[in-house]
Amino acid sequence: MTSSLSCRLLPAALFCAGAFLSLDAPVARAENANTPRTMSHDFAAITPRDPLIQYIGRVAFVGDAEAKMGFPGVTIRFAYRGPAPTILLGASSAFCGYNLSVNGWEPVAIRPPEGRSELPLPSGPAPKGGWVVELVRRNENWQGVASFFGLRLPAGCELLAPPPLPKRRLMFIGDSITCGEAIDRVPPELDNTSRMANATRSYGMLLGRQLGAQVHLVSCGGRGVMRNWKGEGSDRDVTAPQFFQRALPDEPAAKWDHSSYTPDAIVIALGQNDLNAGLVDEAVFTAAFANLLADIRKVHPKAAVLFTESPMRSEDPATEDGRKREFQRRCLRTVVEAARAAGDKRVAFAPLHQYPGTPTNAHPVAFQHEQMAAELIGPLRALVGW
Repeated sequence: MTSSLSCRLLPAALFCAGAFLSLDAPVARAENANTPRTMSHDFAAITPRDPLIQYIGRVAFVGDAEAKMGFPGVTIRFAYRGPAPTILLGASSAFCGYNLSVNGWEPVAIRPPEGRSELPLPSGPAPKGGWVVELVRRNENWQGVASFFGLRLPAGCELLAPPPLPKRRLMFIGDSITCGEAIDRVPPELDNTSRMANATRSYGMLLGRQLGAQVHLVSCGGRGVMRNWKGEGSDRDVTAPQFFQRALPDEPAAKWDHSSYTPDAIVIALGQNDLNAGLVDEAVFTAAFANLLADIRKVHPKAAVLFTESPMRSEDPATEDGRKREFQRRCLRTVVEAARAAGDKRVAFAPLHQYPGTPTNAHPVAFQHEQMAAELIGPLRALVGW
């Protein structure tokens, strides 16, 4: 079982008034990568913009002072030697969580309190070769927006260049399943809180590790390609075509720069929420997926795009859920066939078996995500050419 480490509340006095700018404010130039990091005074403040801090996943910078995270699986990565630094965090709720690992060791769960907090890394100097630290956001936007305010380095602590990131790049556009919602439960576990969310163990992150690729999870629980789980359209709630364009799902001002991350392949796993309140017009549903594909092609014309389906739906065509599965399959196959007929050969559909979670929650659990990844890796490799 993953252990848990708590954070201390960070006094507000450590943050200067007026330091946090609007999302569309101009960004000051980051420190030069050659700036010395070994300090002789009490501590040195390292901003989230420091070039020796790596990110995987979508981050919205607020000036130089804050990096905000709404999507799951966002990874903050840095390396150091000497005395241990302190990580400065923030959370809009008490439900944000991270996995903390050092040099690839088994992660521990970090659950910061609401507001600003500090996470001192374990005391004791790092070895001469240094430690590589990874902090991975476990859960997603509706459970709280997380913030990273940088590092505090004690005297003698030196930031190092972390190992290079994988050259391969993947993106997964989906809902709570792709987020890794309720993934850490096993029967008879009854805990359905945000503590059970764990993006690190999601099928997308598993595929990234198996294929040696970076992963961006562009996913939101309860959302679909045209409706949310309550049957509300994009006029009432944010849907995938909107959050695909953003660094923070629910903030229109936080526009994502698509040129900053060019995926080799994109997996689209939407539709569970769209049909939760009942079937919709088939032509309209098909057009919604076709339009999303068109939006993707505007910014990622060369990416392989693999559509798949919800593993929460029954495979029995005699059931309502089974009929919804067959309905969506028709729509997705129509989209793929039309795209390929128009000359887009890097589009495909991959079916996915049902993985029904547990009796208390239908979200697939961790070992079922492993089975999902095993189903998808073959079609993904074939489409992208890996």
